Amino acid sequence: LAAAAGAPAMADDDGVCRYEGLVLPLAGKSEQEWPNGLRIVLYMLGLFWCFMGVGIISDVFMTAIEKVTSKKMHLKNKETGKMYTYEVWNPTIANLSLMALGSSAPEILLNVIDIFAKNFFLEGLGPSTIVGSAAFNLLMIIAVCIVAIPNGEVRYIKEMPVYVVTATCSIFAYVWLLIILMGTSPNVVTAWEGILTFLFFPILLVTAFAADKGYFGAFDKQDSPYSICEESTKEEFAEAAAAIRREHGHNLTDEQVARIMMATNTKRRSPAHYRVAAIRSLCGGRRLKTVRRSLTSKLSKKLSFLGHKRVMPVDADDDSLEPTSWIQFLAAQYVVLESCGTVMVKVIRGGDLEHPARAKYQTKDGTAAATSDYHAVEGWLEFARGETEKTIEIKIVDDTTYEKDEDFFVLLSDVEAEKPADEKGKRGKCVIGDNSQTRVTIIDDDDPGELSFEVEQMTAVSTLQDFKFPIKVLRRNGGCGTVSVQYRTEGDSAIAGRCFDATSGTLTFADQQSEAVIYVNIKGVARYAQVDKFRVIVSDPEGGVRLNRETDGGEDSNIVTITIAADEETKKSVDTVSSMLAAKWEKSMIGHRSWADQLKAAVLVNGGEDDDDDDDEGGGKASIIDYVSHGISMPWKMLFALVPPPDYCGGWVCFFCALVMIGLVTMIIGDMASLLGCVLGIPDDITAITFVALGTSLPDTFASKAAATMDAYADASVGNVTGSNSVNVFLGLGLPWMIASTFWWFGGSDPAWNDRYQSDPELSWLGAAGSRRQAYVVPAGNLAFSVAVFASCAAVALAVLALRRRYLGGELGGPRCAKLLTSSILAMLWFIYILMSILKVKGAI
Repeated sequence: LAAAAGAPAMADDDGVCRYEGLVLPLAGKSEQEWPNGLRIVLYMLGLFWCFMGVGIISDVFMTAIEKVTSKKMHLKNKETGKMYTYEVWNPTIANLSLMALGSSAPEILLNVIDIFAKNFFLEGLGPSTIVGSAAFNLLMIIAVCIVAIPNGEVRYIKEMPVYVVTATCSIFAYVWLLIILMGTSPNVVTAWEGILTFLFFPILLVTAFAADKGYFGAFDKQDSPYSICEESTKEEFAEAAAAIRREHGHNLTDEQVARIMMATNTKRRSPAHYRVAAIRSLCGGRRLKTVRRSLTSKLSKKLSFLGHKRVMPVDADDDSLEPTSWIQFLAAQYVVLESCGTVMVKVIRGGDLEHPARAKYQTKDGTAAATSDYHAVEGWLEFARGETEKTIEIKIVDDTTYEKDEDFFVLLSDVEAEKPADEKGKRGKCVIGDNSQTRVTIIDDDDPGELSFEVEQMTAVSTLQDFKFPIKVLRRNGGCGTVSVQYRTEGDSAIAGRCFDATSGTLTFADQQSEAVIYVNIKGVARYAQVDKFRVIVSDPEGGVRLNRETDGGEDSNIVTITIAADEETKKSVDTVSSMLAAKWEKSMIGHRSWADQLKAAVLVNGGEDDDDDDDEGGGKASIIDYVSHGISMPWKMLFALVPPPDYCGGWVCFFCALVMIGLVTMIIGDMASLLGCVLGIPDDITAITFVALGTSLPDTFASKAAATMDAYADASVGNVTGSNSVNVFLGLGLPWMIASTFWWFGGSDPAWNDRYQSDPELSWLGAAGSRRQAYVVPAGNLAFSVAVFASCAAVALAVLALRRRYLGGELGGPRCAKLLTSSILAMLWFIYILMSILKVKGAI
C-alpha cells in the first residue's frame, strides 16, 4: 500500500533525482544532470528563500484579515437610546477562523493544491506537514514562550473556557484521524468521514463562541474601567471621561483626561499584529509600533492569596517555614496629578493575623526622579495583631515646568512575622504577595495650553496693490512657558508666486502670551470673477503645547483656509466648482498614495522609515542585517506590492488576491521541498515534518514570543497555538479530504486507481480484488504512527501547562529553574516526536 500511495520524491537506483513537480525544476530534465552537491545547495537556498516569500505574502494576507475582522459598527442601545460601538467580528471567532487561516495558510493550501495536482490521490508533503507543524507549534513555540518571560513574572490564560475548548479539540482532532485511518475505515477516508472532519470546524467555532459568551463558565472579560477604542461614539467617550473626572477631580482638562485613559486603557494586540511584526522584522520591512504592556497595568487590582497560588519568595531550602500570612500593595498602579500634594499608597495584609508582622518599603526612581519629582521614603510598616491595612504617604513635588508623564515605584521587601513554632516544629512565615511593587504615574498639570486659529475660514478681498494679510493664532486653556509652532502656506487654487507669496517659519509665544499673528503677502492682481484659495497650516508644536483637535486638521495640524475673492457675488459659484474638483483630486490622490506607499515600502529598507523613538518597540535606524534581508527579499516585496491595499472593499480584495499568491508560492515550496528531499535521499514524510514544518512555523515562533512578552496574558500565544492546531486538521485536512473522498464516491471507474489499489491486500475490506468500490486511499502506516506519537506528546504537554497553572500561577514564565525545566520537557517531547517519526519511516520501528 505504501508503494501504491504515489510517487515519492526519491532518487533512482543510479543516485540521480528525476522528480518533476508542478513548477520545478525550472531547467527541466537538463537540471537532473547537475552535480548533486550543487543541487542540494541551490534547493536549500531556494527553499529558505521561498519560506521568506510565503512569510511576506502572509504579512499582506494578515493585514487584510486584520482589516476585515476589525470592522465595527454603531448601533442604538434600545434601553438607553444611545449609540454604541460594537465589533462585527467576535474576537474568538476571528481568531479561530480568519486569523488561524492566515497563520496556517501555507500548510492548508499545500494540502488543497496537492489534491488537485495529484489527481485526487494522496501524494506529496501535505498531511505530514500539518502534523509536523502542529508538533512544532505546541511543543517548541510554547517552550520558547515560557523562557521568554522575565524571571519571576507569570503570564496566565485569561479566557480559560475558550482555551479548554481549543485544547480539547486540538487533542481530539488527531485522535479522530487515528479513528478514521485505523478504525472505522482502515487506510481509507470515506465521504462521510471527510465531510464530518470538515464539519468539525464550524462545530469548533460554535463551541468556542459559546465558551466566550460564558455558557460553559463565566470569567472576567473587562480590561479597563474606561474601555474605549478609536471607533467609540462620543457618548462612550463622554461616559469614560465622566468616570475619570469623578475619580480624579472635575477640574481636569481634556488633555489630562486623555492621558489618564492612555495610562489605564492599553489596547491588546491581535495575533495578526504580532505575526506581521515578526515577518517585517525578519525581512527588513516597516516596523510596527508596539507599546510594551506591563503586567500591572490595571488600577486597583486586588489579588487573593488563597485564590491565586502563585510563586512567593519563600526560602525553598528551609522546610520548617510555611507561608501563613502575606503582605502586598492594594493596587498595582496609582495615577495622580502633579498638584495632588500627597499620594496615599495602601498596603494590605491577609492570612494569619494572630501575630504581629512588618514589611520594609522603599521608593525607587523610574522616569520620575526623587527630590525633583517626589520625596523618596523608606522604612518599616508595623502591623499589629489583627491589623490588615497600612498607608505610605509620599509627597509629590509640584513645579511650574511642563514635563511628560513620569513614573516611580514603591517596593516591598524583608517581611517578618512573629509566630513561634507549633507542636510539629513548623514556623509560620509572612511572605510578599503578588503586588510586591506598585507604580505611581505622575500626570503633569502645568498646562502650556493649546493653539488654534481664531477662525478656520477667512476671506481676503483682492486689491491692485500687494498687502499683508494678518492671520491670528490664539493660545487657550493655559499659558505656562515659552512655546512655538511651525507654520507654512499651501497652495490650492491660489498659486504661490502669482496670488500670494509662499512663507514658512516658526511662531513663538512667550510665557503667558495668548496670541500671535502670521502675516502672508497677498499679490495685487486684477480679478473679475476669479476666486482662489490657499491654506496656512501650523504643525509640530514644541514646549508641550498642543493643537486644538476640534479644528480643521485635528491634533496633528491646524488649518485655516483663506479665500482670495473679488466680490461676494461670484464667491458662491466658484466655491462650488472648486469644491467638486478638490473632492475628485483628493479621492484620486488617496488611492494613488496607498499604492505609492505600498511600492515605497517594498523598495526601501524598513519601509523607508527610521524611528528613533525609544518608547516604541522596534524603533531605531536600519541595521546591516536589515539591509541584507531586505535585499534578499525585495523581489518578493515588489511582486506582492501588486496586491491591492487592504483599504479597498473592506480588505476583501486584498484577502482573496493574497490567498491566490500564497497558493502560488506554496506550489513552489512543495516542489522545492520534494526536490531537496529527493537529492538528499530523504522521504517526503521526513521532509514534511522537518524542513517544511519548521520553515512555515518560524514566523509564528517570533510572533508568539512577541505576544508572550508584550501582552499581559498568555491567550495570544498559548491559546492561539491550540486553536491553530485544531483548525489545521478540521480545515487543512478536512477540506481537501472532503473534496477527494466525495470525488471518488461519485466518480466513475478510474484505471489509475484500479492499477494501484484493486489488488492491495490491505484494502480487502472494500471488496474482492478487481471489483472494489473506489475510495480515497490514505495509507495509515507512517502517518498514523506520527499522529499517535504527536497526540501522546501533546497530552503530556497540556498536562505540563496545567501543572504550571496550578503550582506557578500561569502557563508562561515563573522562577528561572521552573521555566528551564518545563521548557526543556516540551523541547524534549518535540525531539522524541521527530526521532520516533524518522525511525518509523526508515523501518527501524
